[in-house]
Amino acid sequence: MGIRGELSRKRILEAARKLFASKGFSAVSMQDICDSTGLSRGGLYRHYNSTEEIFSAIIREEQEEAFASLEKAKSMDVSPSEILISFLRSRMTQLLDPSICIDNAIAEFSLASQQSRELLQSRAVACVDIVSQMLELGVAQGIFSCENCKETALHIIWSLEGMGKHNLLFPLTQKDMDVQLELMLRILQ
Repeated sequence: MGIRGELSRKRILEAARKLFASKGFSAVSMQDICDSTGLSRGGLYRHYNSTEEIFSAIIREEQEEAFASLEKAKSMDVSPSEILISFLRSRMTQLLDPSICIDNAIAEFSLASQQSRELLQSRAVACVDIVSQMLELGVAQGIFSCENCKETALHIIWSLEGMGKHNLLFPLTQKDMDVQLELMLRILQ
């Protein structure tokens, strides 16, 4: 794909993410994405065949960026606690921005098809793996105290996912985010 095609693809994903965040997964149509990007239907379909394919691309890109950031931080010898805090803050900050928070759309997307559920299961496993790796590294360096890193990582991810799902009912503030981050870090002492 050429530079123009890649720029169009990025524009589509950015616009679609905002639409999914504001309307949910099932309420967004390919026409909505055309209207938002200014692309013709043919221009949009040149890159993606469905909203499910677009949403999947958003999830995959998010995963790739998370793993790339993790590898970069590890290669730069950033401490596990800094990496973990950065990961958690990044995830929580998304919850504070309704223009990019797609957590409720993710819940809808999981009902779209078996393939959707499998992609989201893969995403969840990847998140647990990232946190688990940081915990294991932190334990090895004496930074964290944790008997079962995988189970603790799962608890942290469940907490984050719960915050995302309930953000509409109990809107998060920066203070809430800081308190939750502190509570998550306390279980590692």
